[in-house]
Amino acid sequence: MRIETIGINHKTSSIEVRDKAALGPDRIGEALNHLLHCHNNEGAVILSTCNRTEIYLSPLHHGSDEKLRALLSDITSLSAEEVSSAYIFRDEEALNHLFRVSSGLDSQLLGEMQILAQLKSAYHTALDQATTNNILNKAFLRAIECGKEVRHRTAISQGAISVASAAVQLATKIFGTLEGHHVLLVGAGETARLATKYLAASGVKDWRVSNRTEANAKVVADLIGGRVTSFPPSEDDLAWADVVLSATSANEPVITQKVVKAGKKRRRSMQLFLDLAVPRDVESLVKNIGDTFLYTVDDFQEMVATNMKAREREAVRAEKIVQRTVEEFTEWYQENRVAPTIRQLQEVLESIRIAEVDRNVKRFKEADHDQVDRFSKALMRKVTNHFVANLKRSSLEEDDLSIAKAMTLALASDEDDQVNEVLEQLNHELSH
Repeated sequence: MRIETIGINHKTSSIEVRDKAALGPDRIGEALNHLLHCHNNEGAVILSTCNRTEIYLSPLHHGSDEKLRALLSDITSLSAEEVSSAYIFRDEEALNHLFRVSSGLDSQLLGEMQILAQLKSAYHTALDQATTNNILNKAFLRAIECGKEVRHRTAISQGAISVASAAVQLATKIFGTLEGHHVLLVGAGETARLATKYLAASGVKDWRVSNRTEANAKVVADLIGGRVTSFPPSEDDLAWADVVLSATSANEPVITQKVVKAGKKRRRSMQLFLDLAVPRDVESLVKNIGDTFLYTVDDFQEMVATNMKAREREAVRAEKIVQRTVEEFTEWYQENRVAPTIRQLQEVLESIRIAEVDRNVKRFKEADHDQVDRFSKALMRKVTNHFVANLKRSSLEEDDLSIAKAMTLALASDEDDQVNEVLEQLNHELSH
């Protein structure tokens, strides 16, 4: 089929390796053009997110695993050891993986929505760089359609399935909307970063980030357009915040009742604390302060477990949609392999028809010329349909291109420059 994929994701590599492999927009274009100039590749698309970096290729011939790993290492600067765990898929397996990615079935959070937009962006970037070909265009457009269909026909993306998303969902219910509210984020690890994604999607614009390591706090603050503040958060920070979301790895509480009380004297509105840390970051006595609400990991786990079970049930239905889509694409591809021979057949028969009509039309009355033309077209259409049906049947049912190759040779003429190109394509397909 001439599609192959190599990549790393949250299942194969640590966050440090994934961060190292991630390609920003300024590097994607150069990497795509590098891939296309490798003599074996006719098309390339790169999907790079915080959880995965994947290269999709349409090669003339499938490369060895070693060559693909070397290519990933070259593009991302990962070491040979770091790319050793990369997964490699070819043909139907590559398609299946691509469609599962677009459907949220391969995500760290089952059914996540963001990956579909990221995949669409990756495809359009490759289009802008002119590094796609017919096969990759069809594959990515179908992947986008598949992702939409899965989310339309199943409930795989409904319900919070992480403590962070459940916490933000609760905050949105309590406040009605988070737009215009102040958020203090305490911590800069994976849970805190995940929470910022959901908070940003909920419309939060005003942020402060407090973390023991200031450099890490700055990374998160830059991602969400916030500013770094002191650690632990000060009385001023707590007076300012409407929502405090804390997820550090500290062994003792970093937010005490004393500091919250002091900050509360300067507030007149409700305040929400979301403690996602284990052990807890916020002293339990905080919940006794008036107009203050405290929720911990335990409050969200039952909701998350229930929603996860529901998504897992929906994933079974989603997998069936993916499988059907792979089968449809495979059928299209197998038919498309003989398309050049079909076009050649149609062109040759049409030229014969026109020549014979022109040579014999004078034998008929002028009033019958249109009738002769219609009759000749109908006859050639029946002949063409007979050949086309057998070509497609041999390609689809028997995975056999020998008839197409023989017909291409049989229809060739001395001045037909395209015959060698058609034969070369068929030979490539026969070699897979």
